[in-house]
Amino acid sequence: MLTFKDIQDQVLLLWDSPGETGNFLTIVKNAINDSHAERCNAQRWSFMLWEDVLTFTTVSGTLNYRLHPLFHRFHRVYNTTDTHKMVEVPPREYYEAPETKFHFHMVEPSPVAADLASAGTLSMVSNSASDTTPTLILRLIDNDTASGLVGTGEISETLTANGTSTVTTAASTSKILSVTKGGTWVGTMTLRDADGNILLTLSPTEYGKVYPQIRLLKDPEQADTIEYRFYRRPRILSADYDIPDIPYPFSRILIWDTLLLLASYDEAKEPGMWVEQRRQWDKKLADNYLEGQALGGRVRQVRDVTMR
Repeated sequence: MLTFKDIQDQVLLLWDSPGETGNFLTIVKNAINDSHAERCNAQRWSFMLWEDVLTFTTVSGTLNYRLHPLFHRFHRVYNTTDTHKMVEVPPREYYEAPETKFHFHMVEPSPVAADLASAGTLSMVSNSASDTTPTLILRLIDNDTASGLVGTGEISETLTANGTSTVTTAASTSKILSVTKGGTWVGTMTLRDADGNILLTLSPTEYGKVYPQIRLLKDPEQADTIEYRFYRRPRILSADYDIPDIPYPFSRILIWDTLLLLASYDEAKEPGMWVEQRRQWDKKLADNYLEGQALGGRVRQVRDVTMR
């Protein structure tokens, strides 16, 4: 098993800086995370495929639907009610696409887990009486209630926590653009709409969330069950004993990825051996996780050896 600390130590040793504890160690940690994210996102790796099949139910008149917050890209999407696959339409083909309830495209992520039931104020509360100074910063679309206009402009409002007492926004809103916590929180923050529906919960160490969204190209007009599987976002390595998403021993490729990333900032380094090591581990990783390994498994690509 290779931990975050093991990778740090290997990189520092090969960089001739063993035992480094200063700024360069921070640079190395950041470079490892950059390499980890780039490598995990490079292919549709089987080890990044979320194990559960998730579902949501469509509602007549509703086009936008939230996905799991760790969603990165789809594996498959299927309408189980009509036993019909869902088809993603790229934005550039939107106007030429057939507008059916089986067609969708990706739209901007949402900072909250649910849409507002109706325009109105928002309220937040902590479950800890110690939270009396941290803040919640909201970017909202303002409603000019005096004139009856809806969505008149973007505003920002900062709420200061008042322990377990509810704090309410001064502004009325129809859409939340962003939610960010400020300061140090002790308890879990809950954000609700004017009807009391929970829009978002954040633990003390969470400062915001992002929910990817899809938008159907046509009103579903009924309650259909949509199931999907997805490849998740890579985790951020922070604690010394965090384990990379890439399985061992192939996680050793992060050592060489990180060294080559660092070498791009230091012309004095000779990365020839590092390039070769990365090439070898890259091939091993692809051979193990891009093709079926079980007997009778299907390969990802078949090369026609009769072609010249």
